[in-house]
Amino acid sequence: MVDIFNDNYNNSNNNSNTKNNFNNFNNKNISSNNDNTDEPKQHWANIVKRMTDNTYILKIAYNGNNEGFQSHPEKKNNVCDIIVRALINCGYMEYYEKPVLLRGGRTDDGVLALGNFIIVNLIKEPILSHIYSKLKNKGVWVLGYAKINNLPKIEYRHYRYILPNEGQNLNLMKMCAEKLTGEHSFHNLSKRDNTKNKSMIRKIYNIEIEENPFFFTIDIYGKNFLWNMVRRIITVMSKVSLGEKSLNWVDNLLNPNYNEGVAPAPPNGLILVNVKTNIQYKYSDYVIRQFKNELKEEYRKNITNSGVSLNMINLLKK
Repeated sequence: MVDIFNDNYNNSNNNSNTKNNFNNFNNKNISSNNDNTDEPKQHWANIVKRMTDNTYILKIAYNGNNEGFQSHPEKKNNVCDIIVRALINCGYMEYYEKPVLLRGGRTDDGVLALGNFIIVNLIKEPILSHIYSKLKNKGVWVLGYAKINNLPKIEYRHYRYILPNEGQNLNLMKMCAEKLTGEHSFHNLSKRDNTKNKSMIRKIYNIEIEENPFFFTIDIYGKNFLWNMVRRIITVMSKVSLGEKSLNWVDNLLNPNYNEGVAPAPPNGLILVNVKTNIQYKYSDYVIRQFKNELKEEYRKNITNSGVSLNMINLLKK
């Protein structure tokens, strides 16, 4: 089980090289904090200049039923704008252009998060229960906060994918995961962003897989990820484990001189579990309790819907 409030990645089954990768996460330069290592240092220097004596990092969760994560002029129901409006309504923020200084990780429409973060300048120290009252029933939660003087050091990002069990071969899936782990060119496993000149080289630190009769739980750890990269990795693992593609196909996809498109897996199976930083957050027992209750209620609804669908399928067989 993952404890997002003390998410220290430690897997005794890792080899020494993988352990060294984790130990060497934090680079000294300012660009080591970002979501995209190709951003110029000036970009991060500009963020630091915007920080004040009341800069806060907020740990946030969301259920994927919004119009994406980051601000967008045509999608007002995005996570960042929902939080900013709540902060303004609480009297913690005055509206100004680009109120979010930094985000922990960009996620697409439909993707969920348990431990993303945003950094904002506030007027005063926030009260989490007050923010919760403004966010209720919006599918977005502010779980924790901390006042900061420097940008956080991002140690790793942890994604989890829930893949339906359709008879995939677990051993083949694990062999595929071994090939994907490490430093590779993921140009075939990402969506191109023509507005940025990004390196396609990324490093996966570890992939863990657990199986039950209903789904596979796939945990992927790394420092930085390309656009759609995790969901395309899941597609590759599923196709290989179903016997639709060979393990050699994985080698081809990671070859910098080979080009083949791979479709991303559906977004609603993906959770950004945590963006692990050096920050010690303050939490509200009340907000965490309410958050868990809302998740339990959503779980009950989903179990009922799944049971109804399964029964209808079984009745059709008779």
